[in-house]
Amino acid sequence: MALVIVKKSPADKLSEFLLKLALPQDKVIFIQDGVIFAIEKNLKGLVKEGVELFALKEDFIARGFEESESQIPLIDYEGWADLIERDEKIIS
Repeated sequence: MALVIVKKSPADKLSEFLLKLALPQDKVIFIQDGVIFAIEKNLKGLVKEGVELFALKEDFIARGFEESESQIPLIDYEGWADLIERDEKIIS
C-alpha cells in the first residue's frame, strides 16, 4: 500500500499523473492547492476503485471552502500523520 500526496490543482498535469499511479488499497491525500479536487463531483471516477481519498481540512478551509462542500473525507494534520505512519510507501 502507498500514500499518494497530491499538492497541485486539478489543472496541473502532475496531479493527473499521480492519481493514475494510485492502485486499489492505496490512499490519496490532497493538500495545498490539491484540495480543489475535493469539490469535484466525479472525483471517484478519476482513480481506480478501492483507492481511499482524503483532503487536508485546514488547506480546504484556507481556500475558502466550507466543510460541507467536500465530496471526500476531510482529515486534520493528526489524521495525515496517521496515514504517513501506516503506509509502506509515499509517492509525492
